[in-house]
Amino acid sequence: MRRLASALALVALVGLAPAPPTRYAVADGSRFWIDGTATTGAWTCEAGVVGGEARVGDRDLDGEVVVPVRAFDCGSRPMTRDLRNALGAAAHPDVRYVLDGAEALASEPRPGEWVPVRAVGTLRLAGTARRVAVTAEGRRRSNGRVDVRGRLPLRMTDFGVEPPAHALGLVRAHDAITVRFDLVAAPR
Repeated sequence: MRRLASALALVALVGLAPAPPTRYAVADGSRFWIDGTATTGAWTCEAGVVGGEARVGDRDLDGEVVVPVRAFDCGSRPMTRDLRNALGAAAHPDVRYVLDGAEALASEPRPGEWVPVRAVGTLRLAGTARRVAVTAEGRRRSNGRVDVRGRLPLRMTDFGVEPPAHALGLVRAHDAITVRFDLVAAPR
């Protein structure tokens, strides 16, 4: 029942009538960042590649966003290396979010209007999976594309990640991070 309600809410968001499954793919222009702070100040690492897809049917909804760990660039070689090592890029090459359900938090959205959305799914980071709820915004463009943007505060240690350190521990990332995303999904 929950999946049906979630699917119908997303169908309302993207402006589709219940029909055979519609597939969407994460498109160019999508962005994914990790923001944090360290003993030296704020930092941001952005992924140059974001992939994934979603399927919306009249009774179900599923989707996944995949970000290769090696796609992260922190603007500094040592910092990029430290982040990739902390996330265990060799053993766990991707950050994955598998969508279990989503609901639009506003009724009858109009095309182009940003609507609050609550998504629930499983985030897999550095080999640890945790169920997380994400509050985001979504809108349907007139060309059929869907935009979804949001942020998720996390603690690295909740996923077994030791915050990166450099210079014999004198420069150390703090545990709290914020994952931000701005995704564009195109019908396939």
